[in-house]
Amino acid sequence: MAPRQDPANSRQSNSRFHLEGVAELQPGEDRDALELQAIAVGRDGRILGTSPVAKEGKFRIDLALAEPEDVQLFVGPADDPEALRNSSAASRQFVAGDWKKQGEGYSLSASLSVSRLEWVLWLPRKVCVYGRVRKVYTEDGVTRECPVPFTKVEVFDVDREGCYWPYIVRKWTHLNGRRVVRVPDLIDIRPKLPKPPIPDPPPFQFDYVGTFDPGSLVGFNPQPEPPIAMTAGEVGSRIALNPQPLPPRAHMTDAALKASDCGCGGGAPQGMQAASTFAGETASLDPAIAQRLGELTLTSRLEPWILFPRCFYSKRIACVTITNDCGEFRCCFKWYPFHFRNGRLRYDPRPDIIIRLTQVINGVERVIYVDPYTSTRWNYTGAYLTLTVDDEDIKCGSCDPQIRPEGTQVFFTRIGNDEVYRINQGTGTYTTAGLSNMAYGSTLRVHAQFGNALSTGAPARYYRLSYRKGAAPFTPIDASLSDTRVNKVTLQSESHTLGPLTVNGVPGLYEIRNFGSYYWYNPDWIGLWNTLTAETDTGLFTLRLEVFDQNGVKLNAAAVDYRDGTVGPPAVLPPMGDQCDLKITLDNQPPEVEFSVPAAINECGVVPWSPGLVLNFPISAQQENGRLRSWYFLYRKGVNPASTTLASGVSSNGSPGNVAQLVSGAPLLAGLTTTCAFDLELGAWAHVRNGYGLVYFRRQNKAIAVEKCDCPECP
Repeated sequence: MAPRQDPANSRQSNSRFHLEGVAELQPGEDRDALELQAIAVGRDGRILGTSPVAKEGKFRIDLALAEPEDVQLFVGPADDPEALRNSSAASRQFVAGDWKKQGEGYSLSASLSVSRLEWVLWLPRKVCVYGRVRKVYTEDGVTRECPVPFTKVEVFDVDREGCYWPYIVRKWTHLNGRRVVRVPDLIDIRPKLPKPPIPDPPPFQFDYVGTFDPGSLVGFNPQPEPPIAMTAGEVGSRIALNPQPLPPRAHMTDAALKASDCGCGGGAPQGMQAASTFAGETASLDPAIAQRLGELTLTSRLEPWILFPRCFYSKRIACVTITNDCGEFRCCFKWYPFHFRNGRLRYDPRPDIIIRLTQVINGVERVIYVDPYTSTRWNYTGAYLTLTVDDEDIKCGSCDPQIRPEGTQVFFTRIGNDEVYRINQGTGTYTTAGLSNMAYGSTLRVHAQFGNALSTGAPARYYRLSYRKGAAPFTPIDASLSDTRVNKVTLQSESHTLGPLTVNGVPGLYEIRNFGSYYWYNPDWIGLWNTLTAETDTGLFTLRLEVFDQNGVKLNAAAVDYRDGTVGPPAVLPPMGDQCDLKITLDNQPPEVEFSVPAAINECGVVPWSPGLVLNFPISAQQENGRLRSWYFLYRKGVNPASTTLASGVSSNGSPGNVAQLVSGAPLLAGLTTTCAFDLELGAWAHVRNGYGLVYFRRQNKAIAVEKCDCPECP
């Protein structure tokens, strides 16, 4: 038995019904910017066919009909056929008897004339959303950022209410200065929500004969304007004065931020004042506070309309793109200031947007919805957005170029973010303007590049990283290394283990990345070196890089162009024999700090006050290998978090490596009128880095109390 066919598909395949015509638009300088379409709608409201309208106005629609029936023709912006069908766009009605028999089919002819007063309302604007996505994380006690590449970016046009705002007000003191906050942490207690959104205004119709009907302006502005006669030439300027109103909470003032509303226990947070330079809720803030809120990112794995279903009554995707290898994106779409939503004409000169990020790795979607809730998202016009996330599951990259060097070149490029040409090959220490003798320590990320002839994946090529101290034998680095790769055709991402691998009995090898078929999150990252396994003190090491073929056989200079990456630009990198070597000094000794309080009379740190009290502190800060980058000695008074530095020092070359001083504590006693507690802190950094920053820090804290009693002497 033959499969049953869908009647609509069967009718469509015949295509015996055609509606041809011309849409004639009155001349205007913006006419060429319009993209129009014609649609045919049946008597039951279904769309029977669509056709683009050519520049000269011609169109032809093939209709899915089985027999002649009533049809309505619409011509309007080529945006959304469903919206156009429910609009008051240019249209013409045909009845079944209007169809003309032509051979085995039927045809209709139509001619529409659209005045400039009508089509000028259809002109779109090009809106582009630019930005970058960064991940912030902490490693070795240092906060770092990295780009989030090859991530899907969806830009939504929304009409939303201020549902997050009560939470932001309540926790303002906790949000101040933070760049990223997770929505579940923000809304752990649900305050009173704003009222449901005001529904769209009722539909209205233009009357283009003679003058403009001012009563129809109610559709643009909830408050009707007085009846003023207007000529057709005044229409464009008149409607521009009535943009889409802000949400109900958009004009919040200090009075609106009382404890009964936001739960903050005493009115608005300090500094919240009216400010006319920002839109939306931020218009109620001091400009300095609004600016800081502009850098705040709220993140969630759930779309906001799931968390607050009453607060969003539009959530249309405007455009979709992906971030590049540096986490940057550009997403452009056409915005129609006059558009139909739910069958009603709305005037909205600029879109209100939110952005959703989706990272798909190994087929698993990780969604992060980003909403800074700032003025830049209301009435968005194209500012550059920096979106910051801190989700541990998010994979980030390095922004290293995907393009490989020519031929079979191989050379070291960086340790962390430090170019290897800044590492002195005589001493193995990091040297740059105003800085010298800085060693490396902790865990190092090693970077190098392989030429395009070695990076095709066919045949496979491998490399080995190894190290030695002095003239000792080389020891392979065998830390596990994986990276995320993106298929160049499908743009699907997956985790890929690069090594260590054993190839034909040769252990400790890593796969050279295949750049022919994939993009990579970290294209230059070739190894992770835990230097503590090699050196617990200090010493000069040689880091070696070698290339192997698919059979595990080492390739010498005849097959691989080994280069010396330590030669600074713009010089051409010289050959380096049968391997690449990098001299590097390791130092894994942290600093040592110690101070005492001779004036304290007991282990509780009590210091009795007297008119002649001398308060001095012997301090000591040292690094046993003579690499002391900086030190400080400070105090905090009582519960005041502010600190005052009593003494400090910084060195560009790590010398002296031992500091011993007697620091005066006189500032602690100045103006003292009663017993007071103090927190004393001595801290120091070693002159050692990991390619991103300093890595070894030590500090010592002690608490004292200067006991001063104002009561009279007892007999």
